[in-house]
Amino acid sequence: MTANIVLPPLKTWAEQHLSSIIKATTQTAFDAAFDAFLSKHATVTVNGKHLSRDAYKKQLQGEGFDEAGAIVTFSGAVEVPTDQKNPIQAGVVGLFYTADISENIVIHDASVQSHITSSLNLVIEEDKSLTPPHLPSGVRGFFDGRRVTVLNQIIIDSRSN
Repeated sequence: MTANIVLPPLKTWAEQHLSSIIKATTQTAFDAAFDAFLSKHATVTVNGKHLSRDAYKKQLQGEGFDEAGAIVTFSGAVEVPTDQKNPIQAGVVGLFYTADISENIVIHDASVQSHITSSLNLVIEEDKSLTPPHLPSGVRGFFDGRRVTVLNQIIIDSRSN
């Protein structure tokens, strides 16, 4: 028996990967989610400032890594495929989301809360630097080598306790 791997549409892919990053509660989960989302050669701009991939990773960890839990809500999303005949392979995605994060930090018997509001524009392409894994016998289909190659984000993080 063989099974094809079905790739999700770009908008769904972006929402799922971003949610995985924000909701990660361990370093291992965060690293895996981040690496599955952002190309190692990505161009990153946050609030008008260019950041290295590592600086962006540290910023995301600071926004929601020591967390007890998170709720991510996408208020709007739009996608424009690069090729209309193959709309899931590459394109541009715009997302607007909010994330409410409860952190493990407790001050005066209350956990610190973060409320993140963000607009995110992504260019998603097949990352040619990735080597597809060897698939087990009986499994055929696509390796999802899509990664964000250009990220432009506007974000505000308000904390309370």
